[in-house]
Amino acid sequence: MYDDFLARILEPDIFLPSQFYGNGGLSRKLEGEKRLMIAIMKDAVECLEKYRGARTGAGKISYQSAIEWVEDNDTEWLYSFTNICDLLGFDPEYLRTHLLKRENRYVKPLRTRTLSLAAMGASASF
Repeated sequence: MYDDFLARILEPDIFLPSQFYGNGGLSRKLEGEKRLMIAIMKDAVECLEKYRGARTGAGKISYQSAIEWVEDNDTEWLYSFTNICDLLGFDPEYLRTHLLKRENRYVKPLRTRTLSLAAMGASASF
């Protein structure tokens, strides 16, 4: 009788990690940080899409800020483009190249004044 009682007292308690650490407090915190990173990336892509041809000051500023954030190679700041890509498992150079290619397609070329030969011929005689 004492042997069974003593064995139960000295037997180590078995806990699951979720019982020991709680209901995923640490994983929820990391999940929250990941969700924030996804939201930042999503906002940048949406700004590039939404304000591409913006004519208002606020739209131009949002577009330019998104472009600068994507182009920046800095890794000092936790929420930089490169760090977010790395932490989410994306290749930052590939994603950067793809996003900037999309933007370069829609950049309006500078208007240069060209004169056609027909217009010149009408006003001048050779």
